[in-house]
Amino acid sequence: MSAVRYDAIVVGTGPAGAVAAEALGRAGRRVLLLERERLPRPKTCGGGVTAKVGLALGVDLAPVAERTIASVELHWKLERMRTMPDGPPLVYMTQRSRFDAWLTERALATGSVELKDGVQVKSVQTDAGGVIVRSASDAWQADYLIGADGAAGFVARALGLMQERHLLPAIEQDIAVDTATLESWQTRMALDIGSLHGSYGWVFPKGDHLNVGVGCFSTRAHSARQLKDYGRRHFDHHFAHLRPEARRIVRSVGFVLPLRPPGAPIQRERALLAGDAAGLVEAFTGEGIYWAVRSGQIAAQAIVAHQQRGAVGTLDYERTIDAELMPALIDARRWAHIYLWWPRACWELPTRSPRFWSVVAKIVRGERDYTDVRRRLGWFGRAADWLPAEMD
Repeated sequence: MSAVRYDAIVVGTGPAGAVAAEALGRAGRRVLLLERERLPRPKTCGGGVTAKVGLALGVDLAPVAERTIASVELHWKLERMRTMPDGPPLVYMTQRSRFDAWLTERALATGSVELKDGVQVKSVQTDAGGVIVRSASDAWQADYLIGADGAAGFVARALGLMQERHLLPAIEQDIAVDTATLESWQTRMALDIGSLHGSYGWVFPKGDHLNVGVGCFSTRAHSARQLKDYGRRHFDHHFAHLRPEARRIVRSVGFVLPLRPPGAPIQRERALLAGDAAGLVEAFTGEGIYWAVRSGQIAAQAIVAHQQRGAVGTLDYERTIDAELMPALIDARRWAHIYLWWPRACWELPTRSPRFWSVVAKIVRGERDYTDVRRRLGWFGRAADWLPAEMD
């Protein structure tokens, strides 16, 4: 076992883990950051970083942005299309290998964070005094543990947390296209709604390829089975007119987005979960990066505060997540039911009302959140409280 005892061990170098490590490092805490893969490593994700992520981080995302998107094509059942009004940037397109490595470098730059990549965690022990984390060849001790190793991560299983959760399926492909096609997508993205119950499709432009995919936030089994067929139709709609050599699929992968059930434990003694490992994903859009960043920040704040109290009392991480993040995430699930039950309204309202689209854009940019919108809608917003907090 290593003779060094760390203030915290963070497992996973995604946004939640890297941001938590950076915040702890800036607070002068000694942090061990463990990553199963060698960095930079690929990561299954659409790679659309919303403008509100930059606000949460307090940084300019330009260093890792391959495309800056202000224009959205909104499609209805792959038949009708409207280009929504432009405005300030909505989404910065990046590759997660690049984005996560950038966040990790920021953590290492604090001088208090040590990285060990290519290390697979094999066991986790926790008690009231700290944690022991073991790989196949080594072991490390720390006062706290942050499990930020994703939806299929080891830490949650080892802690017996997040065993009951909703898993939303998605499929994505990286498409190599000809130069003219790639440049035509330089500042725009496409979203399709209505084609399959509770599902959506996207086209995200990157620096040298397009990321194309479909996702589903309904938990109905038949929708998940039909997702692959929808993915083929969605791909053909956008690219069947191109010559085969001008629309080559270079990578195709399926994955799941986890949703935390309200009140589900994400903390055990001095060990906690953040980001996708904690199921902190926005059901309505499938966006998880912002919530990973915020949970990483909250995890670091909770650990520093607990240490400053002499490690007396409860680590206030889960309670803070419930107070600061879950209300908006639950409201997002309630609004998602409008799409599940009345999908046509989700096409008609933004395409017919510039004011409604402006509200949607402000949510994406972080100028408003779902809870704020609900309050502003008065009695109609209060009626949303009757919509389910779970996905059907």
